[in-house]
Amino acid sequence: MKTLVLGASGYIGQRLMEAMKTTSWVVPIGGSRSRAAALPGAGSDSILVDTLDAKALATALEGFDAVVNCVAGDARSISEGARVLAGAATAAKCPRIIHLSTMSVYGPVEGLVTESSSLDPGLGWYGRAKCDAEAHIAEFVRQGGQAIILRPGCVFGTGSELWVGRVGRWLRTGRLGDLGVGGDGWSNLVNVDDVCQAIMAALQLPLSAGELPAFNLAAPDSPRWNDYFVGLAIALGATPVKRIGSSQLRLDSFIAGPPLKAAQRAMKYIGRSPALPDPIPPGLIRLWAQHIKLDAAPASRKLGIQWTPYDVSMQSCVNWLSGKDATDTHNLSKVICTR
Repeated sequence: MKTLVLGASGYIGQRLMEAMKTTSWVVPIGGSRSRAAALPGAGSDSILVDTLDAKALATALEGFDAVVNCVAGDARSISEGARVLAGAATAAKCPRIIHLSTMSVYGPVEGLVTESSSLDPGLGWYGRAKCDAEAHIAEFVRQGGQAIILRPGCVFGTGSELWVGRVGRWLRTGRLGDLGVGGDGWSNLVNVDDVCQAIMAALQLPLSAGELPAFNLAAPDSPRWNDYFVGLAIALGATPVKRIGSSQLRLDSFIAGPPLKAAQRAMKYIGRSPALPDPIPPGLIRLWAQHIKLDAAPASRKLGIQWTPYDVSMQSCVNWLSGKDATDTHNLSKVICTR
């Protein structure tokens, strides 16, 4: 199965390419928008393509059996990119799209959330863009295409800067710890290799005409945020673990955050990468307290996901942060699907 992976230079995209290359049934080609985001070992297995250029994307998709949309970035890249992809796949007669969405499409809802729960773009630009993107994928299906939507929780594991790297730095500098009621929400963590499992199973899932299945992706044993923060801090030796009150957390986020973010953007603009502290986005404060729990049973049942145990995922995170294991081949072997 010849498959184009859009966003192949990103965190999930790189891991997916590695996993796909170990199989005998899929031929992965990585798609990247710029040479600055060169793929590891780039060559005949990668192409340059602008995901917002409809004509170029349609040309790139000719002859492919499927496309995996791992594109991240700003709102336009996510929303408009999905619209362009749907049209390009139709024009190129590429029959199947595997689209990576997010749990953010459910908005500020709390409780157990299934795939049939209503979508709510109320969490900000990211949630709105992802809701729009799902609508464009639905239109592709109405036009006769096949698609599967995957809605991961917080993707972590070896190499995860968002949910491991910066969290580890916050813990080590005492900016994060036990948040009390502010960290009592469910984490909905999912190992990056389990996301790759789901993508590869989705490529092979039989579909009926007009069917558009969606699957939540979160490890059944993922803990509450406080448990994750405290456990990671102890494993890293960032002890004693501080109790961070809501006032301290909000001051850090709302007062220190904007200038830190502005400094990061300025340094990126001039091509420098100084070691600036990571700002704590206000959206994370809401997330850590949100009592949302993804029901991922359909992914277990229909995609056959063998979830990585939480303790195994945690150990791989600690190893990576400690510089002990840069490859984490333990979980990669599990991703190989030969059905």
